[in-house]
Amino acid sequence: MPDYSVVKNLCEELDITVAELMDGECAEGRSVRAYDDEQIMDLLKRTQELEKQKNLLYGILLIVMGIALQALSHTLGGSSVKDFFSGLLLGISIAEMLVGIYIVGKGIAAR
Repeated sequence: MPDYSVVKNLCEELDITVAELMDGECAEGRSVRAYDDEQIMDLLKRTQELEKQKNLLYGILLIVMGIALQALSHTLGGSSVKDFFSGLLLGISIAEMLVGIYIVGKGIAAR
């Protein structure tokens, strides 16, 4: 979905209303709309904000899961097989936390 701030300019260039753009067809002269351009623009703005918040939440969730896996990896150990799985969990947890930090950082930088 394009940035909501571009939609109004796009509609001006195409010489159509925002409602016509969202409907995908030109409005007939006698058609009745239950919404106006400002309501649609507000809805688009809110939708984009929710998308950003969702991505931020995914990043935080990845960080928390990485911390949990790291704690789990420290409980394993003792034999060769347990040490292998402990190291594997530690590597996965670090990778997961790095991806989470990247997603959170990207979300914060976009604001």
